Amino acid sequence: MESRRALAWSARYFLISAVFALVGAVLVGVGVGYGGLQAWSIYQQTGDALGATQGVAVYLALALVGILVWRFGKAFALYATLTGAVEEQLGDTFDTEHVKSDIVAILDDRLADMQQDLQSVNREIRDVKNESEFEFQRE
Repeated sequence: MESRRALAWSARYFLISAVFALVGAVLVGVGVGYGGLQAWSIYQQTGDALGATQGVAVYLALALVGILVWRFGKAFALYATLTGAVEEQLGDTFDTEHVKSDIVAILDDRLADMQQDLQSVNREIRDVKNESEFEFQRE
């Protein structure tokens, strides 16, 4: 693969994974930030650490969703860019129209050779016929 194409596919991978990482980081930040603030507030008011953690379960779940979004995004970016790059490279390498034209050119050459061989055999047969007729006329 050309370095220019590799750079383009690498940039696509980076951009896709960066977008998913950013979204995941925002979700984790919101979950941890608001959850932590709410837990701290509950703890300050009640002094109960267990009650403080129960109130922030939704925010911790949001943080977990953020981590899952980030991991899914990395996997998606890898799959999308890797398959795209391979398809593009194979499309250039195994161009069906190019293969067809190569096969037709080879067949044309072979047919031309066969036609020349047939013409030379026909000439030789005519020459042999003409010589044998000439010999019969002498006798």
